[in-house]
Amino acid sequence: MRRDATGRTALHTALSPAAGKRRRLALALSVLAALGLGPAVGARAEGRVPIGAYAANDPKLVEEFEQWFGCPMDQLLVFTDQASWEGIGWPQWFINQFKALDRPTLWSVAMIPRGSSLKEAASGRYNRYYVSAARALAETKPFADGTIRIRLGWEMNGNWFPWAAEGKEEDFIRTFRHIVDSFRSVSDKFRFEWNFNYGERMDPATAYPGDDYVDIIGMDFYWKHEYLPRDPVAAFERIRDHRWGLRYVENFARARGKPTAYSEWGVQGDNAAPFIKLFQEWMAQHNVLYHNYWNSDADYAGRLSSGKWPATARAFRETFCPASRAEASPPRR
Repeated sequence: MRRDATGRTALHTALSPAAGKRRRLALALSVLAALGLGPAVGARAEGRVPIGAYAANDPKLVEEFEQWFGCPMDQLLVFTDQASWEGIGWPQWFINQFKALDRPTLWSVAMIPRGSSLKEAASGRYNRYYVSAARALAETKPFADGTIRIRLGWEMNGNWFPWAAEGKEEDFIRTFRHIVDSFRSVSDKFRFEWNFNYGERMDPATAYPGDDYVDIIGMDFYWKHEYLPRDPVAAFERIRDHRWGLRYVENFARARGKPTAYSEWGVQGDNAAPFIKLFQEWMAQHNVLYHNYWNSDADYAGRLSSGKWPATARAFRETFCPASRAEASPPRR
């Protein structure tokens, strides 16, 4: 989603069906473990996909959301600075802000600040800033598998970020590769999400950096009533079946042997329970590594913890945190 410049506001065998299923699962987990993604996929295999939330890049609001939700977040979603090269290269302020929460984090790192060009970044001119950022982020809390996750160039198929890729696909690809190479020169712990936005006209595959540079295939999507049906089932099916929607994401990732992620998603209104349930079922049926709900009204009014949509909020908690079936009170303002 748009935000201010600082980032605040299968193997065939002759085994029995049951044994064959176990063999295929073990094989899949071993492959993912080799990629450094195994433990999280184990959680998915048990029917639960790790969840996080965006809460305006504010650790206090994350804690507030968790209290309302009734379950701890599995990971954080944090955006580092987008205003300047110095801000990109030295993300320590953001690291310090969230350090006390002691959670693994999906770090959304800007490819370039506003006012810069992908063409210049594609030349390698700014690699020193990426190396500097990597040195700081390499010291942050890893996931259970020992990896640190970095999301680069998110929503690149839209036109609202300076790394918008349409018409500049080759520059985007080269810049993405420069960043990955820079981070890898610091540590082999980093894993990289390539992310696009639902509903845009650009074919995202034209800006795919390549399997050697991407570990996770990601997409952001939002139920926006001005563009999608107001009926929750019809809205979900539209997102699922769109040319570059949920089916596309999963098929694209499966063809490359990679997991998927939905790093930003959100709903609006008090009738979203069927949408939420359908999405949960979709994730349980696919190789989804994590998802993050947009619990904020900045850029997209999707905040559920405010109490304005009680039925939707209840469905969200019961779907993703079954232990919180008791009605929670809205947080103090």
